[in-house]
Amino acid sequence: MKKIILLVLVLFAWKHFYYIENAPKVGAGVMAGGYPYQDATSITSFRHGDFTYSPLSSFSAEARVLAASKFYFDQKARLSPMTVVIGWGVMSDESVYDQLDIWLDNRTYKWQGDDLPVAKYEIENNTASLHLIPDNDSIADNIAKIRNGDLIEITGFVVNVKKSSGWKWLTSTSKNKNDEEDGKIIYVKTLKLINPYERIY
Repeated sequence: MKKIILLVLVLFAWKHFYYIENAPKVGAGVMAGGYPYQDATSITSFRHGDFTYSPLSSFSAEARVLAASKFYFDQKARLSPMTVVIGWGVMSDESVYDQLDIWLDNRTYKWQGDDLPVAKYEIENNTASLHLIPDNDSIADNIAKIRNGDLIEITGFVVNVKKSSGWKWLTSTSKNKNDEEDGKIIYVKTLKLINPYERIY
């Protein structure tokens, strides 16, 4: 009986803290036609608590969430409670990405597929991983509601982070490579869910 109770508690804790729901299916169709946009910013470094954020560029994107993972216990989790893999263009079409395995191993983005529905370069050039740092509690609440398959609109800054102790977390300056070092650190200023039926191309 004790083992059963322990198992139930473990499953409950996993679902409460780590489980990411799947959004309802909406069928074939490109949901996010444009590429994420980055541009020069005049915003200088700013500080929150023990951390200093150095913006490298502004960032905005409308994209499909292909995978997401929550984090709690490491240094990065103090800043970024969730990492997401996003897809745009052909990779915002669920009839395409449903034929692939896309996941996060810790904060590392990975994918694989046997019979690729599109060319490999299209997969790699139309996906990216983002480490999300919320600007405030309201945005943190919105991030916590993200589901696999959601269509999101996000704006903010690509940043490097430095702690007063000297610890650093540096963002990617390259595009769409499948490892943690090439994930973009996004300081999120706005994030909202979009009705996907309004964006079928």
